[in-house]
Amino acid sequence: MLMAGDVTAVLEIGTSKVRCLIGEVREDQSISVVGYGEVESQGIRKGEILNRDKAIIAVRKALKTAEENTRKTIHSVVLVLSGGDASCVISEGVHRIADASENRKQEIMAEDIAEVLSIARRHVLPDNRIRLHSLESYFTVDDIQEVIDPKGLSCEVLKVQVLTLHGKRSVVENFQKLVVDIPVVCADAVYNGICTSWAVTNKSMRKAGVLVIDLGGGTTDFALYHNGILQHCGSFTAGGSHVTNDIAKGLQIPEAQAEALKNKEGSALSNLMERDRNISIPSDTHGFNGKMVRAVTLNTIIQARMEEIFELVKEDVEGFLLNKPLGAGVLLTGGGAFLDGTRDLGQKIFNAPCSIGKPIDVHGLPSQQSAPYYAPLIGAIRYVSSLEKKVENPSHFKRLLQHLWGQQNGK
Repeated sequence: MLMAGDVTAVLEIGTSKVRCLIGEVREDQSISVVGYGEVESQGIRKGEILNRDKAIIAVRKALKTAEENTRKTIHSVVLVLSGGDASCVISEGVHRIADASENRKQEIMAEDIAEVLSIARRHVLPDNRIRLHSLESYFTVDDIQEVIDPKGLSCEVLKVQVLTLHGKRSVVENFQKLVVDIPVVCADAVYNGICTSWAVTNKSMRKAGVLVIDLGGGTTDFALYHNGILQHCGSFTAGGSHVTNDIAKGLQIPEAQAEALKNKEGSALSNLMERDRNISIPSDTHGFNGKMVRAVTLNTIIQARMEEIFELVKEDVEGFLLNKPLGAGVLLTGGGAFLDGTRDLGQKIFNAPCSIGKPIDVHGLPSQQSAPYYAPLIGAIRYVSSLEKKVENPSHFKRLLQHLWGQQNGK
């Protein structure tokens, strides 16, 4: 997973872009970016591989650009996964600390915590699903709920809830195999939603309550935190490319013109004050003769799709928001976050402050404007580093990751 000098290479193969980032976590926990590569994506749609050969070409270009920037050869990468029909399930582990015949409590040891976590992680997934992450949330010490760290407390029965994030096995394995055929070792695979949140939030924000939404080209990933714990996360196959497709169909124009029109003139909030404003769409060299469209028509199309995306997220998380306010609001990342009106629409739907999520404590990115686009990659470096620090023995760390994410890494 790590290159010479404890430098990590992370890779995201998206519907719109393929990005590679090479960086390291400094002693002050900031991230230093030493290389990056970005190219237009090929062969990917809605977070799935449609043309493997074209996708490999795009990935190789991104890796080569990153290597040229840093003068290092990438031998292995951490793969950041988006979409893949990701969803989560909460399972419970129960471990009796004291002997049933004894009428007294016992002190909780590290071994007891490891055992109850192991029990919770035995949750069996369907054959077509693959485990990506298993993260403990709260412990219960007898009748005391929502305990963060039970070590040293006395109890009879220790319980824990574990959030297991899983994806569609075929999608995840197809991306892993693609990376191997570059050829590069796929050291690990991590979920976009969790990684993005680790890039744009800090501990105090996660404690106050924050919803992070990554609006990608073909997918939307999200993660909800409260009291410092990941409460819920997931993914939908809907993103910026769907907005573009809606515009192309609704206005009967080519997709290239629809994409340009969205970025230049589009808004996620329709404004009736613009009902008399017309937009000229230029002709192209492929037979399209150009046309005039009304701005209000364009933005009505965009708003309908963006509302649908936000409502899908809201419907999925609202059961976890009962009596748990979003003290740190909603943070948006990805290309869709920069569409005019998106933040206002998000604030309206979630009834909470909504802003662009920018990576925290990062040095060496090409520009501040590009930072939100690299959030999943930056977060992946920080997230993997945090797991590594929990285990002193590197080989044990590797086995731990294989256990947590259900991966095989004997490549």
